[in-house]
Amino acid sequence: MTKSINCCLCKKRCQLNNRRRCFSGVLKTFLTEKLQRCVKDTDRLCASCTAKLYKQVKNCNKTIRSRSIETNNSLENNVEHILGACAANVFTSPKSIRLEIKSAPKTHRYCIVCKKEGNTRHRLVTITSEARTQSFIEKGIFINQKSRCCKIHMESRFFKIQALDVLQSSKQHEYFSRTDITGLLNDLRTIMKMTSSRLNFDIPALMTEENYNDLTGLSKEQFCDLLGYMSTVRSSGVRSVRTCLGVFLTKLRVGLSNKILGTVFGLKTSQVQRIIHAARRTLMETFVPHTLGFQHISHEDFVKKHTTPVAKQLFTTDPRQAVIVLDGTYIFIQKSSDYHFQRMSYSMHKHRPLVKPMIVVGTDGYILSILGPYFADGHNNDASITKHAITNNLENITAWLKDDDICIVDRGFRDAVQYLEDQGYMVKMPVCIVKGKKQLTTNEANLTRLVTKCRWVVESTNARLKQFHFFEKVVPNTMISSIGDLVKITGGILNKYKRPLVSNPENEEVAKKMLDRSVLENSLQTYVEENNLIRRRTVYLPINASGTVLENFPKLTEEMLRDITLGIYQLKQAPGYTREHLSESGNYELLLCKDSETLLQVKIQSRHSKSTIHTLWIDYNDRSSEVTQKPVNGWYCTCKVGARMVGCCAHVASVLWYLGLERHMKSLKPSRLSGNTSISYAHTGTLSDNHSTSAAGIEE
Repeated sequence: MTKSINCCLCKKRCQLNNRRRCFSGVLKTFLTEKLQRCVKDTDRLCASCTAKLYKQVKNCNKTIRSRSIETNNSLENNVEHILGACAANVFTSPKSIRLEIKSAPKTHRYCIVCKKEGNTRHRLVTITSEARTQSFIEKGIFINQKSRCCKIHMESRFFKIQALDVLQSSKQHEYFSRTDITGLLNDLRTIMKMTSSRLNFDIPALMTEENYNDLTGLSKEQFCDLLGYMSTVRSSGVRSVRTCLGVFLTKLRVGLSNKILGTVFGLKTSQVQRIIHAARRTLMETFVPHTLGFQHISHEDFVKKHTTPVAKQLFTTDPRQAVIVLDGTYIFIQKSSDYHFQRMSYSMHKHRPLVKPMIVVGTDGYILSILGPYFADGHNNDASITKHAITNNLENITAWLKDDDICIVDRGFRDAVQYLEDQGYMVKMPVCIVKGKKQLTTNEANLTRLVTKCRWVVESTNARLKQFHFFEKVVPNTMISSIGDLVKITGGILNKYKRPLVSNPENEEVAKKMLDRSVLENSLQTYVEENNLIRRRTVYLPINASGTVLENFPKLTEEMLRDITLGIYQLKQAPGYTREHLSESGNYELLLCKDSETLLQVKIQSRHSKSTIHTLWIDYNDRSSEVTQKPVNGWYCTCKVGARMVGCCAHVASVLWYLGLERHMKSLKPSRLSGNTSISYAHTGTLSDNHSTSAAGIEE
């Protein structure tokens, strides 16, 4: 096949019988002025361009013959000087110039990224000017406007990051026309104006996956999915739809003020406010009805998908019963200048103004609904809010709930228990301590543990909501009317894009163990009370846990500890309690009963109150008998729930964890605040002279 050769002047393809060489010296002079470079031996002209150049040479020769020569220079130098002047007048600037810039293939036939050939089934698309400029900035590769690529390589009007990584150049230089250079400069100017702020959601390749997660709480893919619900929002000259959603989610996630958001995104404060309200109204209409509320999921699907096996085993007798967990949370607001509203929103419990949404979740943490928000005065406690929701049939709740459905609540709902039972629902609530007593009975503590085993998810759900820091900070008065919508939108986002809190639910064997132990009596408590061991101190011998006295204490594994505690919360607290009771020399002091070598007494400092010290007893089997018997026979603690047999309290768990596991592994690290002398302590109003800072402050 004949090699394709283009005319060096007009760039058109020259046929074999239409090519001309540049041998003439005068012709080379004209051509050099036109191309602004030296003429090579391999350059060819088409017949049309050759004729035009000869005509221009002829006209210049006439000018030379009619002009007198005033200097003694050679004719050839004067001719070249005049020809150059004529050429400069005729060709003001070249049509194209060669620049040493990498370029991609210029073709319609195949994709310049993946080299896949286009056809009727796999159609190629024109590369936008924004994408071509993006390639030039990121990779230094120029793409001609006639080039094509696959549609999957584009996101919005830009290349995807993966496409830029694959894109390669085919040439080390390129011929640029005046139009190409002007267009490239204008596109660069436009892109630089758009990217003057680092936060720009209109260019997906500009922000990483971590940027999306830090600013919005969503991945880039989840952000694009939520963008599909913004169909009723239109782009404007101020912001695009992507920017609208990005500003809204950043407001929820980071909790910045509208003024700071405007500075970050290059917008006015009033524009940010309109953006937030536009996104809120749209998502409430298109997104929330499909992800939140009693009507977005049927009763049967909720029971099947969002009720854990432990909850079914502990509380239900019919597989069609639903188990829901209710609790209220707090959102703090500014003090209002409207005194009536200020009184209704002031909480005597928290001593500050706030509003209270009511959260309804499944036992796996799935948010069924968010009611409210409600005022925070004494007339709007958790019990009255629950009565109001059912009495007024909010979200058609009475039609969704069925008879004998289980409602798990905390002690704040005690005034609504009888009301809920009268409506036909079953209520499970932790037992309240009788006035005058300091500790729950064994049976009461066991029943309370069954409830808390399933109720913790609503507390974790509240914590998840507060990870969107808008709800953690004080909400300004201008946003109070939007709090309800914003909480519901956030709840819908958690339901759709976050994994459930209980992603790997425990099997029914754990629930069966809890039910079996809930009917047991604490025999060690009976022994301690009958022998008055709480007050008698002479029968105990102080020992060091790191010595040789407790060599027969059984070694415990993590599985054995989990079987004793029936949960992980107590084990998470164990290192903290242990650090406080280890001396500087690494000794862990406890008391050993003189009458029994397998009965330990330990005093544990409360982590809440300095004046409260809990005393606990542990009855264990030595190593010689652990093959045939269980390693721990019983435990008892003087704390509020220390008498229970369904698991143990955190104080007992910390001692078992240290004696049975940690002292053999020696992996416990000292506290980061140990020995920190930058914290001062005040004694009766006088600052300590041994430290460098005040009692109210900590140096960096």
